[in-house]
This record gives sequence, C-alpha cells and structure tokens, in this order.
Amino acid sequence: MQARFYANMRTIIGMSSLEINDAHVDSFRKLVAELVKLYPETAVHLLDSNGNLRPDVPVYVDGRNPRLMTAGIDSPLRPDSVVSFFSPISSGKMNVEVMREPKE
Repeated sequence: MQARFYANMRTIIGMSSLEINDAHVDSFRKLVAELVKLYPETAVHLLDSNGNLRPDVPVYVDGRNPRLMTAGIDSPLRPDSVVSFFSPISSGKMNVEVMREPKE
C-alpha cells in the first residue's frame, strides 16, 4: 500500500509517499502504529495522550475517512490501498472551542 503525506506531515516524514509492503500491516490502525515505530516524531502529531488517533488529524483511506467506515480505524487495508495523511487541523477546532466557552 502507499501512504501519502501532505503539508507538515510531509516535512515530518521527510518524503511525499512511502510504500508499505508488510503483510502484517493490514489495517489502518496497524499502519499508524507502523508509522510511529518507523518515525517516532509522528506520535505527537498522530496520537493523543491515550495513544488514540487524534480527532483533528485528517486521514483518508482510498479517499474515505476511516472514522466513518463500519470498522472505523480498524478498517482493513488492501495491498493497493492509498492512505493520505494531512497535518492536524487546529485553527478551526480551536475557534469553535473558543466560541463555545461560557461567557462570564
């Protein structure tokens, strides 16, 4: 399968794409674990403090958000899958949280 990286994720990984040919990496969750193993600096960008995929990280498996798939982040990957990782989105989320703060 191919993992593609955009924006800051490309800078962190140091390349625009990476071929993963490991038969054990057969789900999105396992791909994220493999990336963190190969590139430990990605952990802070991909995972929250509990080791779960951060909700503000845009990711797509074959053009679809794995969070919306039936199996979620355990969605299976095929040898020809293309997984895209984008930089975390903070400004939009942060602005919504600021707007929702109770006013004194």
